[in-house]
Amino acid sequence: MNIKSALAAAALSLLPLMSHAGIVYEWTATNGATPWGITLELEFDRRTVQSGAFQLDFNSYDGTVKAPRHGLLGLRYSFPGMSEQMDYSSVNGRGFSTELGFMQMDLRFGADGFLSGSFYANDQSSHIGMESIGQAFTVTDANSDEGMIGAGCEAYSDFPCIGATGYFQRVRETEVPEPASLALLGAGLIGLAGLRRRRAG
Repeated sequence: MNIKSALAAAALSLLPLMSHAGIVYEWTATNGATPWGITLELEFDRRTVQSGAFQLDFNSYDGTVKAPRHGLLGLRYSFPGMSEQMDYSSVNGRGFSTELGFMQMDLRFGADGFLSGSFYANDQSSHIGMESIGQAFTVTDANSDEGMIGAGCEAYSDFPCIGATGYFQRVRETEVPEPASLALLGAGLIGLAGLRRRRAG
């Protein structure tokens, strides 16, 4: 077997280890109350969903605190007229795209594919809080430095944009790279490349 074939074989053998499933829950509104038109996705790793519950208390006011790399993989939130969506990712401990903010979650995963519980997320530009009774979540606190006119609320108001109800349902799975597996693949490829150089010398 030549070196190119060995490299290809090594890469293919590690492909099953290179990713794991992220499970996405998506918000669907069930009434016409404000805020209107919001999109909100929460993505968790499979082990967390299988555990049945999740709690998080993450604070990074100056960007120095790394986000936990397990549990919550990502959060994406926007509303009509929002220029930059709220984006949170645990990949490499990045946290919020603003590098500032805090998040609190106390959630349960139903066997029927729905979430229940409560959460609050704040990226220092916008924030949103929700609580549920059973599967039915209600927006209890939402506001933004950008104003939320497109979501039916006053611009730059001191009063939160609240009242929308809905639910979070499991909608899809994604593939998320496993850092340890990627490192293993990289080490193997480097080793094989070194072997090639020694043979060539």
